[in-house]
Amino acid sequence: MSLQDTPIHQHFGDGDVIVTEGIMSNNAYVILKGKVRVTKKIDKKIVAVGTLTEGEVFGEMGLISETVRSANITAIGDVTVGVIYKEFFDKSMNDLQDGMKPIILALVERLRMTTHLLTRIGLELESTKNKINSYTLNQQD
Repeated sequence: MSLQDTPIHQHFGDGDVIVTEGIMSNNAYVILKGKVRVTKKIDKKIVAVGTLTEGEVFGEMGLISETVRSANITAIGDVTVGVIYKEFFDKSMNDLQDGMKPIILALVERLRMTTHLLTRIGLELESTKNKINSYTLNQQD
């Protein structure tokens, strides 16, 4: 089965939350139509991580590493996703050659850490910009 041929499709409207950060993973998704926003909560602030579009997959990291969701996914406009069930995903992972699963798990963990660090850097950058803007405005008065 191709990712595009998932038997179950789900539809979401603008602003609908598809995946919630911190919830245990049980499915991955492929975007069949539309686009989604990826955000992370850091220090009580929501930070935009990126946008995914048709053909891209999300939710796979939690399935691979059997951990909670690392980000929130929200529909931008009308979105249709194909659902990739954990059972299908696990079977596909088990079909990999010996030695490949630890490599994939390591890559997922590195990606998770990198995403976390980049999100923190983005938050610090936003804070620094606000301080500079505040300082600039005060100097003009």
